[in-house]
Amino acid sequence: MALGIIEINDAGIQVAIENEIVTTSPGFAVLDGDHLMVGEEALQNARLLPRWTNNRFWNQLNTDPIANSTDNVRHHADLAFAHLDSLWQPIREQVDSVILLVPAYFEHSQLGLLLGIAGEIEIPVVGVADVSLMAACDLPVRSTCLHLDVHLHRTTLTNLSSGNTLNRTRTATITETGIFKLWDRWANIIAHQFIQSSRFDPMHQARSEQALFNQLPAWIEQLGTSRGNQFELDLGDINHSVSVSRDQLLTACAQIYPLLVQFIRAQATTDEVSTLLLSHRFAGFPGLKDSLGLISNVELVELEAAQSIISAYAHADRIISGDGAINHITQLPISNRTNSTNLSQDKARVTHMLMGHHAVAIGKSFQLSRNFNEGIRKDPENPICTLYPRGDDLYVDVHTAAALKVNGEPASGQIPLKPGDILNVGEYVITLISAS
Repeated sequence: MALGIIEINDAGIQVAIENEIVTTSPGFAVLDGDHLMVGEEALQNARLLPRWTNNRFWNQLNTDPIANSTDNVRHHADLAFAHLDSLWQPIREQVDSVILLVPAYFEHSQLGLLLGIAGEIEIPVVGVADVSLMAACDLPVRSTCLHLDVHLHRTTLTNLSSGNTLNRTRTATITETGIFKLWDRWANIIAHQFIQSSRFDPMHQARSEQALFNQLPAWIEQLGTSRGNQFELDLGDINHSVSVSRDQLLTACAQIYPLLVQFIRAQATTDEVSTLLLSHRFAGFPGLKDSLGLISNVELVELEAAQSIISAYAHADRIISGDGAINHITQLPISNRTNSTNLSQDKARVTHMLMGHHAVAIGKSFQLSRNFNEGIRKDPENPICTLYPRGDDLYVDVHTAAALKVNGEPASGQIPLKPGDILNVGEYVITLISAS
């Protein structure tokens, strides 16, 4: 019999046996009459049966009554029970012990509820470990290590400190926008492109809407660095295709990336380099890696999908208690700190300005208008400033110092800019990012 690992993240719960991921199941539940669908089956029917769909039961794991409750589904814990049971039954004859990897935002009450659910299902849990700790423990990291992860309804940053031991110190929800809301925004952008190019509206019928959402996650994950990307909607009897640019997809993230950049910048130490671990769940997010990669004093490490699971197997003897108790592991007596001072980062520069939901390319130069009634516009005659690239850097020439601030500070003359910097013009806020 083998050791099983279940990594809890509602964007896709991963189940592994002997270092091999055998299932990835999103945290969705759909009730169709008396039939409760969970995981991938629920996700594939969420747009076809929207009246009773729930995808918040892991994010809000509790026993509070929910709307549209039934005799069998009273609260989120009932849905978590059904989802976890569906993952356990196919592997129960193959494993004799299980380690649970849990997100840092889980409170003590939620951990207790999770263990209670596992006990009712008869899952032989032998240990619980923090997923961020597992992500970092076998990688060479700096004394300050940050783990950025995304869930269905939140984006989180977890801090770890590395010395003689590796400790998870604290965690924070940067924004309650998660991958579910981004899927919705990207789907609407793609639908709008279909309407513009062929008058076909995939959102008009549930069947085509569901097909779009079925294909969207994998399509986003596989996005390359090309400026244009073809989205092909397979409806069985007919195919539709449309070109969607990275700039268009980037507008869905316009309000999120500045929050991430500013929050991480505040957490990273100013006197030494910090390690930033980027979850595999961000794969394909347009412009994100470029923006994060140039935060001062941060080196970016992209994680593999199985990183936390592989480390959990490697450190199973430390996670599993010898006296039969189930411990929640948030530190490990290991030293994986790196003292290297060289950063291996790709040089990039600011390419776009973001305001609200709109991204505007800077190009060879951009004379920024003083009038923002119609968003970011050029004004060659009387600009407030001019932005222009020089080599690998971007600069701003300030023409009216009293009206412009950079990162909240008065600006004048010629100033170098980097991704994440903020231009303040009165009440308007423009965030500079890289989307190359």
